[in-house]
Amino acid sequence: MLIFYSSLIIIVDQLLKYLVRLNLQENQKFEVIDNFFSIAFVKNTGAAFGILKGQRILFITAAVIFFIFILYLYFNELRKCRFSLITVVFLIGGSLSNLIDRILFSYVTDFISVLEFPVINTADIFIFLGVFMLIYQLIFESET
Repeated sequence: MLIFYSSLIIIVDQLLKYLVRLNLQENQKFEVIDNFFSIAFVKNTGAAFGILKGQRILFITAAVIFFIFILYLYFNELRKCRFSLITVVFLIGGSLSNLIDRILFSYVTDFISVLEFPVINTADIFIFLGVFMLIYQLIFESET
């Protein structure tokens, strides 16, 4: 189940990124809802919000370490938590999809633009949700 659902996240994210790269030029924007939501093609060579630009090897190494850490947590700590499979699927699917971008293109394709927030992608959303769920589980569910 872990591999299947993580793969679904990777496939959906990679497909959406492919469609963005195919149909938009870098830094081009397509307004979906005026002044609120748009699709924009941004090549992100950094981490969240574009910090540490150009540190490709650092991010690849960090993603591999993160992947190993999440699997360790899942098999040794999280299995007893209610949402552990969902959490791990979100974290692995999202992080591996962004890792694929870094390896293949030397950047992560970001395309979801809401208001004036930094442009993100679907993998980032899954990673964010997974981290939020992981923190919840480590704080509240490990006590039971």
